Amino acid sequence: MPDPSVALQQALYERLTAEVSAPVYDGAPMDSPMPYVSIDREIATNERPIAGRKRESRLIYLSVWSDAHGQAEAKLIVGQVVDALDERPMALAIGRAVSVRVIQAGTQREPDGVTYQGSVTVRVITTH
Repeated sequence: MPDPSVALQQALYERLTAEVSAPVYDGAPMDSPMPYVSIDREIATNERPIAGRKRESRLIYLSVWSDAHGQAEAKLIVGQVVDALDERPMALAIGRAVSVRVIQAGTQREPDGVTYQGSVTVRVITTH
């Protein structure tokens, strides 16, 4: 069975687009108005037992970008991302998402003193 990485990204995008109040991008255009969420990076680790189905532990890194005064907007959107993903089943067109869990979330002010970045790390265990 093919790798479920693209199917997972599509499912993440669809879920976030439906449940988060900010636009969601996989590669935001440089002139995108804030706030928005970007799907930034995925790292897959082979967790397959000696015999059996292929199994990977995937870390998905998401960013929230806000230029509103203070952290409130970034925190609100980070909370929406967490609510949309943490411990919720996710159907994939290829393979299966066995577990979806947010393992880290936070916000910080960027060096420009104006922009806030929120970050969410999601661990997804997939089989195929």
